[in-house]
Amino acid sequence: MKNNILTGASALALAIGVPASAQNVSDIDQSGVDHGADVTQTGSNNISDVDQTNQFNEAVVLQSGSNAQSTINQSGNGENSDRANRAEVEQRGNGAISQVTQLGTTDTEASRNKADVYQDGASFSSVIQDGRAQQANVDQTGDLNESYVDQNGNSNGVGKAFDDRDIHAGVTQNGTSNFSSIDQNPATYANGNVDQFGDFNTAQIRQEIRGSAGAGRSDALIDQTGNSNVAEINQLSATQPARLSASSSQTGDDNGSFINQSGQDNEATVSQNATGAIGNRSYLTQQGEEGVASVAQTGSDNESVAVQGAPNRVTELQRLAVTQDGTDNFSDVKQFGSQNDAVVSQTGSGNNSLINQPGFDNAAGGFDGAGDVVSAGIVQDGTNNSSTLTQTANFGSAYVSQIGDELRSYVTQSGRANFADATVTQTGFDNESRIVQDAPAPGGGGPAFTMVAEVTQDGASNDSEISQTNTLGNPAVSANSASVSQTGTNGESLIEQNGHENSASLADAGDLNDSTINQMGNLNTTSVTQGGANNTSFVSQNGDGNSVSVSQNGTGGIVN
Repeated sequence: MKNNILTGASALALAIGVPASAQNVSDIDQSGVDHGADVTQTGSNNISDVDQTNQFNEAVVLQSGSNAQSTINQSGNGENSDRANRAEVEQRGNGAISQVTQLGTTDTEASRNKADVYQDGASFSSVIQDGRAQQANVDQTGDLNESYVDQNGNSNGVGKAFDDRDIHAGVTQNGTSNFSSIDQNPATYANGNVDQFGDFNTAQIRQEIRGSAGAGRSDALIDQTGNSNVAEINQLSATQPARLSASSSQTGDDNGSFINQSGQDNEATVSQNATGAIGNRSYLTQQGEEGVASVAQTGSDNESVAVQGAPNRVTELQRLAVTQDGTDNFSDVKQFGSQNDAVVSQTGSGNNSLINQPGFDNAAGGFDGAGDVVSAGIVQDGTNNSSTLTQTANFGSAYVSQIGDELRSYVTQSGRANFADATVTQTGFDNESRIVQDAPAPGGGGPAFTMVAEVTQDGASNDSEISQTNTLGNPAVSANSASVSQTGTNGESLIEQNGHENSASLADAGDLNDSTINQMGNLNTTSVTQGGANNTSFVSQNGDGNSVSVSQNGTGGIVN
């Protein structure tokens, strides 16, 4: 049974000799077990101070009026969800200030302290919890609200402070110019949740994970609806694996999302919906292997920059998907390490996509095993699109599909023992495709090489260039293959191969198309088919066992 102290505004005000309507002051100190303090103040300039030491204490402060101030200090550990220190603050008015401090006494026992703060008006809230298994909930309504939650200990949560609260409540702010900061350190098995509704919202979550392998598994979630929103999530871990999860969801004009994760086996999700002309900004960094991330942006003038892995560090098995729907979209993806997959899909006009994979056995396109998306690579649907894909190591594969006008695609694959595979499909007019596959010759030869490049262009004024090199001396098996298909007029195609067991094939359907194929090496085969009028084909071979076949269906064709 709790020992309760009940205080009211009027009695305390009279006791200190000032008008009740001017200033109400309550000061309660309790030392012991199972104490309760209930403070109710009505009027202006209310001040409440509750100090409780030991276990299983409860403090409830209700303040109605302007310029209310509440301070609650509790120390001690709990036994379970029902037997713990609890602090509840409810303030209605303008300029309310709430400070809750709950300190556990040992590092080995679960503190299980709980804090719940509700403020209606331009308010300030600070919650400090030191210990394990603690929970905090802050709900603010009004303008210019500030909330700070600082939790020091593992298994703490911002959200679901009391059993009847939703687990995703955490910090909820409804108004204009809201600011929320959550700092959890250490943050093993912790969760932080922020919901903001209004304009000019800023939310920050920082989680620092400590402990042995597998001691992470912390979650951070920010959900913002309004204009000029900023979401920042930093999850820092030396734990391998960390298994951290970060999610940022924003709806409004001029949204900015910043996510940084370190450690292995982390997951990040960004969802942005721009309702105005300013657009969305997403900056995502995962500094560990086996990271999974997705970025989805809807609106105009969207920008996504994503980095997975880190130079001078062994990382692998990273997966990234970027989806942009709007105009003037920009995506920049860099993946360090090996066996990484990247998928970019852009719908609209003026899209630009960059993928850089400096590692082994990487793919632009892939996923499945419930990761969905299978071998999409870069997909652009619109006008004035540009795609640049760079793989600077072995075993890479790239897939690019563009639908629209004035499309540009650039694929570069280089590396020793390069099993490269590049496919580009363009539909529209004035298309341009560049594929460079390069494998420098190691001393004394090298293992088998297989490069495959395929370009399909449908439209007018198509321009395609494929360059393949494979100068390895005399490996057991080495083969290049290039295939270009163009439909339209005034198209140009250039294929250059250097190696052996090479094969080049071109099919032109249209008029006034030019085709050039240069081969140097052994066992080369060239096949050119052109349908239409006034097409030109040039073939040059230098090596052993070469074969040429050219077929032109039309009038005015030229073969050299």
